[in-house]
Amino acid sequence: MVKRVRAGQRYLAAEQLKRSDFDPSLLGAHAKEQTNAANALVDDLRMTGLTIDGQSPDGPVVQLRDAQTNDAAVAIANTGDRPTEITVTTFGVPSVAEPAGGNGYAIERTYTTTEGAPVDLANVPMGARLVVVLTVRPFGRQEARLMVNDPLPAGFEIDNPNLLVGGDIRALDWVNSVDTENAEFRSDRFLAAVDWRSDAPFQLAYIVRAVSPGQFHHPAASVEDMYRPQMRARTAAGQATVSK
Repeated sequence: MVKRVRAGQRYLAAEQLKRSDFDPSLLGAHAKEQTNAANALVDDLRMTGLTIDGQSPDGPVVQLRDAQTNDAAVAIANTGDRPTEITVTTFGVPSVAEPAGGNGYAIERTYTTTEGAPVDLANVPMGARLVVVLTVRPFGRQEARLMVNDPLPAGFEIDNPNLLVGGDIRALDWVNSVDTENAEFRSDRFLAAVDWRSDAPFQLAYIVRAVSPGQFHHPAASVEDMYRPQMRARTAAGQATVSK
């Protein structure tokens, strides 16, 4: 886990400022002004009264912490005479898959036969062709450029991508698939860019084929606003089994 701490909403690229080969004389006037301002903010950070494990920081705090080890807790204290705002940002990989959910959107993934009958992924015969239907529901009217990302479980591959690239989905007349700005049929996932300006749900569909027997993890599908990444949603992850 990587942890960054910043005080008073002031965050600096301390690593760059501390580089021994960093020569401000090589910068233009505007860059010099920015560097001077950054140095002033570092000094200001020292004067906040903030301490990390009892020591005054000489810049932003960036720590790499392994969740599998017994690292001691980080003690952050304000020894000054006025309140100081602290922001802690963490990055990491969840130890367990996150449940379905979203902010601004919901997304649902279903599998059917080519005739529209529901399919249980717990027992898919090898060679079977299935239709993947992704349904995205906005929470109220949205105007966004969305990216839909649907990773495939191992053992499946996208079948005949030209069917959707050419817009010929007449055989799937029970699917109301919308036009995309761009669609990619990769070996491990389906990607689609959609411009959506409505509060109505929309669907995307493509066809996969079960090609290898076994039990496979099925990663979650997701939708994300490309310019407002906090507006996003995901399905639950699952399992898929292909039988001989």
